[in-house]
Amino acid sequence: MRNSYALIALVLIALSLVECKTGRSVAGKSTPVISASVETENWLSCCDFGTKMPDGKPFWCETSAVLFENGTVFLANDKDMPAGQSPVFTKPWNRLADTTVRPTPLLAEAFRNNRKYEDFATNGDYIFLTTGFDRVKPGSTDWDNYNTILYWKKGDEAHPQVLAPEPGAKNSVAFRQQLSQVLSQNRPDFPDGMPYFKVEGLAVMDSLLLFGIREEGKSYEKGNFAYRVRVVAVPFFAEKTAEGERLRLKDKWRVVADFDPKTVAELPQPLALSSIEYDRRRNLFWVLTSIETETSQLDAYLWTATPSQLLNNQPLTLVRDAAGQPIHFNHKAEDLTFPDASHLLVIHDDDTTPTTVGTTTRQPNQAAFTILKIN
Repeated sequence: MRNSYALIALVLIALSLVECKTGRSVAGKSTPVISASVETENWLSCCDFGTKMPDGKPFWCETSAVLFENGTVFLANDKDMPAGQSPVFTKPWNRLADTTVRPTPLLAEAFRNNRKYEDFATNGDYIFLTTGFDRVKPGSTDWDNYNTILYWKKGDEAHPQVLAPEPGAKNSVAFRQQLSQVLSQNRPDFPDGMPYFKVEGLAVMDSLLLFGIREEGKSYEKGNFAYRVRVVAVPFFAEKTAEGERLRLKDKWRVVADFDPKTVAELPQPLALSSIEYDRRRNLFWVLTSIETETSQLDAYLWTATPSQLLNNQPLTLVRDAAGQPIHFNHKAEDLTFPDASHLLVIHDDDTTPTTVGTTTRQPNQAAFTILKIN
């Protein structure tokens, strides 16, 4: 009997040592411990130096969405591009910072007709791209193209489709009502739905779409909205049609996360969501939060959450370096993607602020990017 007790004790000790070494429980439910470090920062060019808009003003590269796929980096601008170009374009991963390699525009009508792109996402089968959903014009369809989710089969970016309740739609403005209603739940001050909101993040996990909400309130005017880190989830499914496969959303919208970054007292405020991505390799969500002020203060921070945490409104985990300091960007980090198993590519949208990388200052046709090493 004593030998049996001794054996059990040895097994328990061994299991506890494994748990301490791996940083997670035997059941694998606790948060993985991840640290990161900045490996490099550089500029990419959206177009030629000196490119101007029709009014003669400089065109500013304001990259807001990024996705790595098979050696190619997909990028999207949240402002209109000069004539003949597209706000959605690609560059080779191994030539991302090479100013001699011009971007390849994606010229499908759907890419050129919609406005203010904010985030890419993929589940490995489909690629999605959303706009900001931050404006409509009452009594008019003029701004409906600010409310669009595009998708296409991986490798078939020449044929993007519009995610909408009805086939043939030019935009996804019909989904504004569902987003407005779910965001106003438990808000007696908005009984008819959230009047204003801004989508800046999009993630996809298997057959679940997740929208990251940055702003919400009465209107876009200062003082009439609040900064947020909220996530809305809705399942989707593929439907066979005579024209091929079409994706549709189920009518099961819900807020799954509502996080307050102020719980981490060492960070500046007000931080708000600027991207959310699902990492299939690690079974982990990554979230970017950023701050922008009238004095051109630009800061951003990186967080993680397991699916169990995010989908059950548990706190996010701040990503830190090996010394325990928060990973910090002196830019408005807008989106991230996974070029390989140990790196993150983070793209920045600094609006028209002449930010710096090392000793160089941003030119209007440039956007900053950061490559993080994940430890």
